[in-house]
Amino acid sequence: MEAMDAFTWFFEPAKNRVSFGEGFDKNGKKASEINSVEKYLTLVHPDDRQKFAETLQKAVELGSGVWDVEYRIDFKGDGMYQWWETRGLVETTTLNDAPYKYLFGMTQNIDSYKQTELTLLKNKEIQDALVRQNELVLNNTNSGLAYITKEYMVQWENISLCSKSLSFEAYKKGELCYKSTYNRTSPCENCVMQRAFVSLQTEQMKFSLDSAHTVEVFATPVVLEDGSVDGVVIRVDDVTEREKMIKELQEAKHQAEQSDKLKSAFLANMSHEIRTPLNAIVGFSELMAYAGEEEKADYIQIINSNNELLLKLINDILDLSKLEAGSVELKYEPFDLSEHFENMFTSMKQRLKNPDIVLTEINPYHCCRVTLDRNRVTQIITNYVTNAIKYTSKGSIKMGYACKDGGVYFYVKDTGIGIADDKKGKVFQRFEKLDEFAQGAGLGLSICKAIAEAMGGKVGFESVHNEGSLFWAFLPCEVDTLSMVEEKKEENISGEEFGANDEVMEKSAGRKTILIAEDIQSNYQLVSTILKDHYDLLHAENGQKAVEIARSQHVDLLLMDMKMPVLDGLKATAEIRKFNASLPIVALTAHAFDSDRIAAIKAGCNEYLVKPIEKMKLMVALKKYL
Repeated sequence: MEAMDAFTWFFEPAKNRVSFGEGFDKNGKKASEINSVEKYLTLVHPDDRQKFAETLQKAVELGSGVWDVEYRIDFKGDGMYQWWETRGLVETTTLNDAPYKYLFGMTQNIDSYKQTELTLLKNKEIQDALVRQNELVLNNTNSGLAYITKEYMVQWENISLCSKSLSFEAYKKGELCYKSTYNRTSPCENCVMQRAFVSLQTEQMKFSLDSAHTVEVFATPVVLEDGSVDGVVIRVDDVTEREKMIKELQEAKHQAEQSDKLKSAFLANMSHEIRTPLNAIVGFSELMAYAGEEEKADYIQIINSNNELLLKLINDILDLSKLEAGSVELKYEPFDLSEHFENMFTSMKQRLKNPDIVLTEINPYHCCRVTLDRNRVTQIITNYVTNAIKYTSKGSIKMGYACKDGGVYFYVKDTGIGIADDKKGKVFQRFEKLDEFAQGAGLGLSICKAIAEAMGGKVGFESVHNEGSLFWAFLPCEVDTLSMVEEKKEENISGEEFGANDEVMEKSAGRKTILIAEDIQSNYQLVSTILKDHYDLLHAENGQKAVEIARSQHVDLLLMDMKMPVLDGLKATAEIRKFNASLPIVALTAHAFDSDRIAAIKAGCNEYLVKPIEKMKLMVALKKYL
């Protein structure tokens, strides 16, 4: 913009608000001071104000098209007016279900061009004497000029000198303009020169010269004293960059509109998905006060189920935003995939409550060492199996994997409802749900795709409507399979065989002592309710008290909250490690980010659990260390 001596602008007629972009401030005025048409008109030459206002009003009334006006303006307030040209597009769209009209474009300093044209018109009779001086001036402008007689002969031009970016030989001096420009034998029909001869005013046209350049031509007639036309002054501008900028502005406007629609859809979707489980949680929590023991058990199950839904929704939103922003650091580590897959299968069995579905595991290796992000692998398989359970009413679900092609191919196959052909292209898009009445926000598969691509892999699926689907993910990695199982290891289980009320919980031999460092009484009460039948419990209301108890009494394991008064969990852990390096310390906190987990482990914690507390995960962690 600085090189072009121009600036961009945007005008909203309904609000009478003008905003200026790049290049405006260098003219001596701040954009914030000139925020309306009236304020801008005060800078325009008095003789040009009416023309400026009338052409603007006409463009606004039309509601579409191009607005173009030339005028004099004094930005610096020193009485020195310069010629500027404002060109813009008028568009009308819809905003908030109402018509929304706006103009946008560019204003360019054309003072040198305009002065040149006026000089030519006024001093035609002394052209020969001033031609040298004029050429020196004109050859240093950004536009090319030519003088063409009424017989279409190019009498003078500097286009070849000024418009070096244009790779053409139009308007050659001493040749007919239509011959040198288009290799024609007769004048062009309705050309810009012919229009100028008839209207006796400046005419304009724009055309694509080639695939790389867009040219704008202005033709100003030279009228003699007797009223006859002697010729036309042609100004040729290479407006490629300007047209590119206008196109970019249009695309940016379109993207902004699409972004606004997506934001509205996202908020509407999230409002519904969040309020649905909240409604059950709040409603049944209130009913608990008046319910009998039998009803309370049912209400608790409903509340827990909706708690999980709400937590998963929030985690999915955070996960997807971090993955798309590229802010998630993948944590690659070597592990035994065969063992991990067995654990995932066990976890999936607990989710299956339908006795008409058989869940099958395909785990083909005794030992399979891979280097992957263990948690992300679990996330992909969990999302695939959860969807299979959700959309399969009876039949079977198979979850398995195979090592091939320099990586691991994971898959989940079901005999569910399948996917209709018209929906297959949207399967991995955000907020897409095959069944609008099914639970979930439609984020799981898009998260799987983002994870796989972040790990250098890919996802896909095969599906037949009303017959079933197969979803897969390929993750490249180093694989070391120590031994193969001659026959595939398969384990069948149905929801009927594995009851919903079964508990995976073992009581430790003897009574162990657990110290709970927690400053919020309700949180301590929740943990103590879970553990009091199996362990002896001690309570520390802050980090300093936890250090003192750990130093003076026997403790088998410490559950450490991270945010506490007096001394926080990180400092308390570091202090305990100075005199007791073997005490298992499990961080139990509401801080859910990876940076918090890393800080806790670095301080000396052995394990990191995130609130809200899940009984199963807590018991598994305790069993690991006690």
